[in-house]
Amino acid sequence: MASARSFWKRKELLAGRRSRYVEVQEVSLDSVAADAVDNGLVDEVVAVLGTGKEANVYLGLWKGSPLALKVYRLHSTPHRKKAKIGYAPDMMGAMAAREFTTLDKAYRAGVPVPTPARRADNMFTMRFLGEDEKAPLLKEAVLDEPEQVAEQAIAIVEKLLRAFIIHGDLSEYNLVYHDGRLFVIDFPQAVDLSSRVDRSAKFESGKDLLLRDLRNLERCFSRFGVELDPEGEYNRLSSWFESEYV
Repeated sequence: MASARSFWKRKELLAGRRSRYVEVQEVSLDSVAADAVDNGLVDEVVAVLGTGKEANVYLGLWKGSPLALKVYRLHSTPHRKKAKIGYAPDMMGAMAAREFTTLDKAYRAGVPVPTPARRADNMFTMRFLGEDEKAPLLKEAVLDEPEQVAEQAIAIVEKLLRAFIIHGDLSEYNLVYHDGRLFVIDFPQAVDLSSRVDRSAKFESGKDLLLRDLRNLERCFSRFGVELDPEGEYNRLSSWFESEYV
């Protein structure tokens, strides 16, 4: 987990060695909180909401309102506690910027995502999904009308594609169920199809990811007794996209 302060402390060390691996130490919650406050992202960091391979998500407060704070770390993974090498700060900042941009594009296109707020270096804030506690991931949710929620999931894939985005890693681990609605999160592997120059090649290489996303939804909703047709949806969506934009 990399802090903005750590970023600037290492900037001189990394001059001329952009994106190489550097030896780093884990950063404390207090340090993350200090950097997030210094950058004006939150007034306070309250707790850890979740950890991932490249980033952690925290609960922060801004003028008393809860926000989710995502921080990309230098340390490459929390599952290798003895490892002392990780991604260089410029790479983590670029990954945070890329995900924040994708999140903003999706939000502006009407995709149900946490509303993006602000970004600074390797961290950004967005709407906190939940009330007294965080909203459950789809894998943890109890669904009264799973068929209707499955329709929402397919609609999310379609809305993303209309926004020139393929999620690329869609599953029950990055769909959040809140107030009867599905929200999609985590876009570090998303494919951006907005450029006309290389759209055809990118879509061709992203087709496998699109189909995988749909098959993941089929597997996920099968445990609710809902049948989906991933191949049929894939054919429908890919044919439409190619006829309109490729």
